[in-house]
Amino acid sequence: MSSDAYADKLAILVWAADPSRPELCATPFYFAAAAAAMDVEVEMYFTARSVELLRQGCAERIEAAAGSGKSVADFRREALALGVRLLACPTAMASHGIATDALIPEVAAQAGAAAYLGRVMDPAWRTLSF
Repeated sequence: MSSDAYADKLAILVWAADPSRPELCATPFYFAAAAAAMDVEVEMYFTARSVELLRQGCAERIEAAAGSGKSVADFRREALALGVRLLACPTAMASHGIATDALIPEVAAQAGAAAYLGRVMDPAWRTLSF
């Protein structure tokens, strides 16, 4: 890839999108969907409390903007419809008592720090964190 070419792969680390702060939770999905709509391959790595957004029922109960009528799960569905891959950190899952069968079925796999850092170090990928 030449230095003036656009990257076509994006890894997003989601660690500060805490369900107790709903206003922080839709933006990572929104950015992921926007990138995917631009034909970018997108992976989202959920860690810390953000892994809760992959627990069945959690994102369905919160709205990024109170009274908007649009849940965080709606933003997640939009990203998924565009091909975004969701990855859950197994350490974060254990820390928050989330069993594999409690995750939404759309979670592609479990992947933690080493997987994300592999993307960070790969020159074919760009990264963001939320």
